[in-house]
Amino acid sequence: MSVAESGRSVAGRREEVGTQSIQRAVQIINLVASYSVEGLRLVDIADMLELSRPTAHRIIQSLVAAGWLMRPQKSRRYLLGHGLFELGLTAAPQFKLRELCQPSLNRIARRTGHIAFLTIRSGRDAISIARSSGRHVELIPLQIGVHRPLGIGAGSLALLMSLPDVEVEQIVLSNARRLSTFADVNTRMLLECVRVCRLQGFASHDERLLKGVSGVAVPLRDSGGLILGALSISALLPRIQPEDLYEIVAKLRKEALIVQGLLLTDVGYASERVRLLARP
Repeated sequence: MSVAESGRSVAGRREEVGTQSIQRAVQIINLVASYSVEGLRLVDIADMLELSRPTAHRIIQSLVAAGWLMRPQKSRRYLLGHGLFELGLTAAPQFKLRELCQPSLNRIARRTGHIAFLTIRSGRDAISIARSSGRHVELIPLQIGVHRPLGIGAGSLALLMSLPDVEVEQIVLSNARRLSTFADVNTRMLLECVRVCRLQGFASHDERLLKGVSGVAVPLRDSGGLILGALSISALLPRIQPEDLYEIVAKLRKEALIVQGLLLTDVGYASERVRLLARP
């Protein structure tokens, strides 16, 4: 091998190692985001991503130095850092879906008497990005910006049920470890819930899926039929009465069509950005 070929080989290996480090850093950030409330320990991150602890520690320390992860004092758990929050604020103007949906959320909350949510997909998770409480200030355990496994919560369930069977099963099984932190639900129960919701044509759940909460949701589509998110209501009730259920669904579907019309006049940012977020 010539000197030139040897140099190219070394450079290629360095580039491969650099790419792998970036990929691992992204995996760590996404994993911590999935446990954004309680955080994760170094040992958890290393085990779940099948990394050696020295490798995980080295990457985590780099992310902490950049402000993308943080570890509170007297805690061994890592959380998302201020740097990501600042980047999110910078990127926010490009994501118009929340602004387009807020008037609809306000109407839903006012007309149903329940809290309304806009939820989008992020890989195997769902994130509620906007809400309206209407006249109520109920303490619903669904926080804005917090990652939840797909299927937990009405809007999240509407997103999950819209996916192909193979993808639904893969996502539910990959989230199995996290499901029990939200309710007494397992993978079998969640898959059965998806089946029932598909038959009825909308997502709904009682308190078995989310402790102390029931909900209803419909998917939010663009003009081409692609899923952008879900509109939902959540209530501090064991279950929503059948006589109320279909009336709420009708209101949700009406507002979903209004938003779909607004998207037609948008420059395309909302639809395209949310579609990117929904990629596995």
